[in-house]
Amino acid sequence: MYFKRFAQLFVIFLIAGAILTAIFSTNFTGNTILTFFVALIVAYAVLTLPLVVLTIAKAKKKANIVGTQTADGELSAILQTLPGYIALSVLDAQGKSSTTIMSFIQATKQENIFYMVADKEASKVRDLKGNDKVSFTTWFDDLNGGARLSSNQATVEVFEGAGNSELIAHEPNILSIHENAVNMAIIKLTIHSVLYENFKDGLKVLQY
Repeated sequence: MYFKRFAQLFVIFLIAGAILTAIFSTNFTGNTILTFFVALIVAYAVLTLPLVVLTIAKAKKKANIVGTQTADGELSAILQTLPGYIALSVLDAQGKSSTTIMSFIQATKQENIFYMVADKEASKVRDLKGNDKVSFTTWFDDLNGGARLSSNQATVEVFEGAGNSELIAHEPNILSIHENAVNMAIIKLTIHSVLYENFKDGLKVLQY
């Protein structure tokens, strides 16, 4: 948990506690136990509703940031119509495939490079370190267009520690995925070729 979120939670907690105390002190029902439960319910609502609103707002903000931020290139133009999430698949040491839904940000100068962020201790990070060949697919844009990108011709590189600061200085948009990216594992996905599917236009292969 980061200081900003801790401060938000602490303020909400204090407000909820003050409301509970204020309601309970009035004993407006004439029954101490009943008044306590009413105060508890109101305080709980005051405590949880702002948290729900903050979580939804953060998710919406992230959804508007991730994906592509550049208008140059055919791949970038396609990405602008798609959600900023991919299903990333990798083989572990035993040859078993695992798939993870991840948000990404496109590199500002190379449209065939995506960046993602994950916990250093996550199993997917360990698998990616052991096998740099991955596959992925994006979400369909909608049922009308049916646009989607997919590839099994992609490789990854995992950055940790001191190299993260230099990478973020080069690609500051990485912080849009996670504000603490410097202390996490940064995953660089390089696409060598990708298949573009569309209900209207059919299939197209983009090579890099």
